[in-house]
Amino acid sequence: MKPTYINLTFENFGETTEEQKSKSVDMFNKVSCVLEKEWNLTFPVTIIVVITSNEVFREDSTEKDPASWKYCFLLRDQPDNKVYINVDLFNALPNETEIMIKHETAHIVVGQLVSDHSKYRMSHFLEEGTAGLDNATERLVSKMKRENIKNLPDPLTLLTLQDIKNLGGDTNKEPFIDQLGYLILFSFVDFLIQKNGREKIIAVYKALDNTTDLLPAYEKNCHKSLTKEASEWKILVTR
Repeated sequence: MKPTYINLTFENFGETTEEQKSKSVDMFNKVSCVLEKEWNLTFPVTIIVVITSNEVFREDSTEKDPASWKYCFLLRDQPDNKVYINVDLFNALPNETEIMIKHETAHIVVGQLVSDHSKYRMSHFLEEGTAGLDNATERLVSKMKRENIKNLPDPLTLLTLQDIKNLGGDTNKEPFIDQLGYLILFSFVDFLIQKNGREKIIAVYKALDNTTDLLPAYEKNCHKSLTKEASEWKILVTR
């Protein structure tokens, strides 16, 4: 099955098998069909998928240590609507492949809905949160139980990549889909989407500018306090 509005084109670099290329094509088609329905896409979006071998994917790394970005298998070039996939993903994280590909593909879709690239990059919180993760809250609760985490930080303190790293986020230790900071962010933004709808959250995104940051943009478009929303979310997650 192929998506209606998302136009996928595929390129290949490095030594990859026909099976790996076929898996990549099938998975990107599958998640694209889901995403265009979730975001009610009604206009064409072109996404270029670059299928690479592990060697090609990592050859431009600024760190030549083999452990560099150990659990990083996907990258995106937002302005050019490109997603790069390292085919080693299928062997390294076979059960997580679909949600990881969906997350990176969602970045391109939401970026097109926001329409202004500079505005899209204005909020790390919304940039990552709207790309989301399936079952983020369930994954977060599971991690809390597994690691005996009693207290969660306020999601509104996770506004930058460094904030995520300060909570222990490290792609050399675990995939982003298992990192506490990202799971909090994904879970909270999904909570906001469920309460307000995706169109309202895009409106919040579009309201950002040099004088309007996240909290007033949310209150203006959703008529609620984002701080109070964070408190309500935390009660639901930790009860």
